[in-house]
Amino acid sequence: MSKLKIIFGIIFISMNLAYSFEDSVVAIVNDQVILESELREKLETVNLENLNRIQLAKVRNDLLDQLVTESLMDQATARMGIRVSDIDLQNQIKAIAKNQGMTVLQLKDAIERENITYAKYLDKLRRNIRREELFRTQFTNRAYVSEEEISSYLKNNELPDMDGRMDIKEYVIYGDSETLNLSQAKILLNNIKIKGLEESMNEYPNFEIQTETLNNVQVHNLPDIYQSNLQVLDKDQFSSVFKTGKGFTILEVLKSNVLTDEYKVSHILMKTNPMEDSKEIKKKFYEIKQNVTNGDEFSRYAEDMSLDKASAIRGGSLGWITRERVVGKFGEVMINTQVGEISEPFETKFGWHILFLEDKRTKNILDTIKRNQAITILKERKVDVAKKEWLAKLKDQAYIEYIE
Repeated sequence: MSKLKIIFGIIFISMNLAYSFEDSVVAIVNDQVILESELREKLETVNLENLNRIQLAKVRNDLLDQLVTESLMDQATARMGIRVSDIDLQNQIKAIAKNQGMTVLQLKDAIERENITYAKYLDKLRRNIRREELFRTQFTNRAYVSEEEISSYLKNNELPDMDGRMDIKEYVIYGDSETLNLSQAKILLNNIKIKGLEESMNEYPNFEIQTETLNNVQVHNLPDIYQSNLQVLDKDQFSSVFKTGKGFTILEVLKSNVLTDEYKVSHILMKTNPMEDSKEIKKKFYEIKQNVTNGDEFSRYAEDMSLDKASAIRGGSLGWITRERVVGKFGEVMINTQVGEISEPFETKFGWHILFLEDKRTKNILDTIKRNQAITILKERKVDVAKKEWLAKLKDQAYIEYIE
């Protein structure tokens, strides 16, 4: 027998002795193995009391199959080059600790009290983050839901009513159609918005105006016509004027948990280059601001000069947006600019900007929340089907051997 064969024989015997004394292989998945200790660890998380032999065997097989699936996913993340940096891992640890109302050190102590080493916990967490990133990139980000699917789902499925609440002040002008028409009512109610109720009543003594404050009302319990007119409010959180059985009405929202501010914004983007530094860009912006103040159209300058070509073709318009949809500095400047004014020049990671705030309004986001719920449900269904099909294909293509 050659020395080489003897060496291999010794190694093979040593490996088997190690497994027999310490651990054993229960499954082979491609070039990876699953150990009995891993399966035992899974079994410890399950309540096995009062299970007969057949039930116990089924639980064991199901958990082993779960370990096989996890091994295949880990191998897939490695092939796709999905990595989790130490910084990302630490940020996730901080988020978990914060969610549990603990410091990172307290979380570490709590983990080790469960007889789990912190290193092993971190390794499992890193694997889970990789798998989540795999599914996010391969399935969640690619799942497409059409407008027709969303509309159909909302039409045919009853989503739970959101706990949308408001404090509302109701202004009603009482009068018959012979003495009061919509135009008159709009003038009077708009006057209330500008000058207040008392002064408006003094100016229009021939009309009876009554108010009522509705505190902490659930939006879905309001009459349909009220719900409809509370969808979009002006910048002062007043509804449009509408007609009810009582008379012409306008609603003022005093407080709400389902309203968000929207801003109608246009902007111009410029970037520094070897020929123009930030001082030159600011100078151009101040010239634009002065010219627009004197009557020029902001849109003309945006079309000619803005490097944001997607908005430039619309005169710099970004449409109606919320603060959450833009980067921090842009949002900060946007909410602090008065309607009809142009901001000072400011810098973001994209370059230098000035913005023109055309208008501001307040929007009821209950319908948006329901729409987003529908999108989430439909996406989850599609992702679930795609994941199952992908995992089945992954298993079909893998070498899997269960060791009795």
